[in-house]
Amino acid sequence: MAIAQAEHCCFLRTNTAQGGVTQLAQLAARDNLRTLYIKGGHGGAAAALLAALEELAKEKGTSAQPFWDAPGRERRCAVLLPELNLAVIDAEVPWPLEPKLPGAGEELLSLDSCRDNTKLREQRDELLQLSTQWQHQLARVAQFMRSAQAIKRDMTHVASETLNLSKIERYASRFAQKHFTPPSGKVGLEQRRFLTAVTGKGLLLRSSVLAETCSQAVILDDENGVAAPLLWELVRSYALGNGVDCISCPCLLDPAAAPEHLIFPQLGLACITNNLRHPIKLENAQHISATRFIEKSALQAHKNRLRFCRRAMRELLAEAYEAQAAADLLRGEIDAIYANALIPGAVENMAKALLSEKIAHRG
Repeated sequence: MAIAQAEHCCFLRTNTAQGGVTQLAQLAARDNLRTLYIKGGHGGAAAALLAALEELAKEKGTSAQPFWDAPGRERRCAVLLPELNLAVIDAEVPWPLEPKLPGAGEELLSLDSCRDNTKLREQRDELLQLSTQWQHQLARVAQFMRSAQAIKRDMTHVASETLNLSKIERYASRFAQKHFTPPSGKVGLEQRRFLTAVTGKGLLLRSSVLAETCSQAVILDDENGVAAPLLWELVRSYALGNGVDCISCPCLLDPAAAPEHLIFPQLGLACITNNLRHPIKLENAQHISATRFIEKSALQAHKNRLRFCRRAMRELLAEAYEAQAAADLLRGEIDAIYANALIPGAVENMAKALLSEKIAHRG
């Protein structure tokens, strides 16, 4: 299975310890891909445009791949139309994107004409107040997650003293020999995505990705989360060096660090980290325990400290989920005002005109 067939099931943006992080720029950076950045898409207008483009494309026999927003709204944030060499991306806050080379393969697409802005001007003060409160709640989400990140890094520092690195290296080498073909000079393609996302109801792991794309999985039960990044980073390096494409999914508490999960679409294989933050059960999965890489006597000396850290992290993340729930409610109120200002049929007409233009200029 090609990487493009699996990656659309992952999240391309979500809130992290670094604030809102988007991977949509990777989609826009593909070779020779024309990219449209949607602006002014509040009130679900951007998502409605993307949904209409996808439906119309399929009606006309053109393939369309949707990419999903951070959960809570569960709606599209981008659509890729590969046969038209076109990507259409929602570039609204809190994950704004701007063209790097406007006009040279990248364009802005404003939905301002799809609204009756006189209605919005009448509610300007209310919108300003709601927007300020919304931004405040998003800042609280990031604050709690940064605190949880600090604890996670402390756990990593402490638990790393208990690891047997040679055992991890040997396991990664055996794993590569079993699952990957020998190096041929080709380097694999890597895409960074999120398999998990912060929601008002907790941390969501998109298990549908695994069910739809992976026939086999290796689950590492890693209570302290210290062995997984080291092991999966080694596996990732072997895969890319052997020419195997992969989707790397980092931890939301450290989005720039080593992967917490890996997906190899061509092989139908997933490498997943299982712990209390995101427990997962998959049929016919192979489970391995992180304890096989840990010196138990050394771990015993840090047992109480690690237990305290895990409890503190859970409490901080619970606060983050609560703040995210409040942010989602406020964003819902903002969107409702903008949705009320939409001109009926305007978004659908724009989608029809856009798709007709691109089909006419295909190639």
